[in-house]
Amino acid sequence: MKIIICDDEMHIRDDLKQRLKDYYSSLDVLILSVSSGEELLKMADREPEGIFCVFLDIEMQGMDGLETARQLRKKYPGIPVLLLTSHTELAMEGYEVQAFRFLAKPLRQEKLVEALRAVERTAGKQEQHKLRVVTGEREIYVDCRDVFYVKSENVYLNIVTTEQTFLMRGKLKELYTFLPEDLFFQIHRSYIVNLSHIRSFDGKKLIMEDGGQLPVSGRRRELFREKMTRYLREK
Repeated sequence: MKIIICDDEMHIRDDLKQRLKDYYSSLDVLILSVSSGEELLKMADREPEGIFCVFLDIEMQGMDGLETARQLRKKYPGIPVLLLTSHTELAMEGYEVQAFRFLAKPLRQEKLVEALRAVERTAGKQEQHKLRVVTGEREIYVDCRDVFYVKSENVYLNIVTTEQTFLMRGKLKELYTFLPEDLFFQIHRSYIVNLSHIRSFDGKKLIMEDGGQLPVSGRRRELFREKMTRYLREK
């Protein structure tokens, strides 16, 4: 896990770096600092994986923080950007670049902690919605919300998503444990379905948003109705 600080004032970088080290003293967190937007973008391009968040000063020489944020979010929209500035009137501009949070200088400790906890909550939710898929020599992470259904065929699983179908070795029962319980249900010994992508149910089979028709086994139909009713109520 990496945190990057981008500010053209060394004392700001050093102070924030020490605060972050103290806050994450029990965790293996790499805290990096750069003095310009150009350096930040180069660092992100070299190793985009594992960036937890970026602290970015708005007012910098050369490329300012807002332009840096625009370019960073264009390439890596999932990285939370926390904007820093001494001028609170610039806060509204932070919304234009979809900043995760705006923090005023001098930085108050309670505001820093509050912002970090918000990033942690967001990261936790995102992680819960990722499914690890191993296909051949490739390992990718698929957003569970994009999965229509999973079909088991012998020792293989067909994971049908909004974009494509992935084929991987595995057991349906084991995969089921990695899927969000509130979003998925096993309708048949060979099928797990995403409740959010169901178009209709005729009592025996489901019609999915992609046009697929999936059987619901007799002994699971009542459980499915209960699950679907609960899902729609809590949606």
